[in-house]
Amino acid sequence: MILNTVFFGNSLNNYFWFLFYIAFGVLVSWVLILLSRNILQKLTKHTKTKIDDIIANILAKPLPFKILIVTIFFNIGFKFLTVSQGFTNFIKGFSFVIYVFAVTLFLIKFCIGIIEEYLEVYAKKTDSKYDDQLIPLLKTLIKIIWFVVAVLLVLSNFGYNISALLAGLGIGGLAVALASKDILENFLYGVVIFVEKPFKMGDTLKTSDGLGTVEEIGIRSTRIRTFDNTLIVVPNRNLSNSAVENISERRARKENFTIRVIYSTETKKLEKAKDIIKKILVNNESVEKDTIFVAFESFGDFSLNIRVMYWITEDDYAKYLEVKDKINTNIKKEFEKQKISFALPSQTIYLEK
Repeated sequence: MILNTVFFGNSLNNYFWFLFYIAFGVLVSWVLILLSRNILQKLTKHTKTKIDDIIANILAKPLPFKILIVTIFFNIGFKFLTVSQGFTNFIKGFSFVIYVFAVTLFLIKFCIGIIEEYLEVYAKKTDSKYDDQLIPLLKTLIKIIWFVVAVLLVLSNFGYNISALLAGLGIGGLAVALASKDILENFLYGVVIFVEKPFKMGDTLKTSDGLGTVEEIGIRSTRIRTFDNTLIVVPNRNLSNSAVENISERRARKENFTIRVIYSTETKKLEKAKDIIKKILVNNESVEKDTIFVAFESFGDFSLNIRVMYWITEDDYAKYLEVKDKINTNIKKEFEKQKISFALPSQTIYLEK
């Protein structure tokens, strides 16, 4: 029979069963994925727990489930082939790496699913933003931990002494630490930022790189969105080693400026100007009432100077600008009604005969 024809030490019959099991493995994986998508996911929606939903969602995707199933059937089919012991060992080692990769990917997706279904939902319900910035950090740490475990398992399977390897890190760790000095520094400073909480996501910061809102606090760097809508990625080391002004943590924003009116303004109108300014500030809900100062401060070179000082309590920068706009606009309107003129830089020259 033609199936008994031998090529490279194996008959066509052996190759047939080898390919059959691979194809059968692909078919089985797709059938199980379709069943998970169409049946299992629908069934889990009727249960109270979210864990079965997470597992169903993972199984409904080609990775890592498909890789695991196909590899299992590949090894079943591979038993029909006669190959050298060295090649057999290679296939076993390669298959083990695939198994570890698939299981690790599953565990990472499962742990992240737990975080998204439970911790993220809880974080959205709380007023604090620190739990929001903790979630991306947890996801990253989970990926790192499972990746390290997977690498150690693979090395152990290939005959490496893990205990000796970990002990050797004490010697080689210095070289690694020096090579990754910046990464480690930024990671440690990231931990310091998270523990000390000098700022949080959503805060408006003023740094040497500009003014903007914190979008994300990562392990290595912090992302700040400027008011020009550009994204600045600042290493955590820089934020910890330089002065950072957290504008959002201000109790209130101080306004301190001078309004100049012309010298020909009558004393009654000057008093009226001060009353107008005080009334506008007192009637504004975003202005602290006990910190309003309006005074005829000085005789300037070309104007009578009224010093105005007050505090705006709005944390949001956009609302803060709206309050300033409203106050300044109202002052100008009332001055125009009372015919109080603002002074411009000028000089009066007197000529004597």
